[in-house]
Amino acid sequence: MDTYNTIRIDITVPEDVVREVKRITSKRGVSQFFTEAAREKLAREKREKALKEILAAPPAFTDIKDSVTWIRKSRRLDEKRMRRLGL
Repeated sequence: MDTYNTIRIDITVPEDVVREVKRITSKRGVSQFFTEAAREKLAREKREKALKEILAAPPAFTDIKDSVTWIRKSRRLDEKRMRRLGL
């Protein structure tokens, strides 16, 4: 681990977790273990966020008929919303 770009922090971790981490790592490996775990969690969070954004996007259409149906439905919903808002 590059110590030039690191900072020291205090965290609270359940005792059983610390015991298990120390059991499988060397004394100096504890920080490395938690760093890797945090990086894996951050990467997973980024992937989940990206997936949610993809799923929220308009659907991909396999043919023109699908896209026409979706657009017409979307326009009807927009028209209902505009009437409801008095616009």
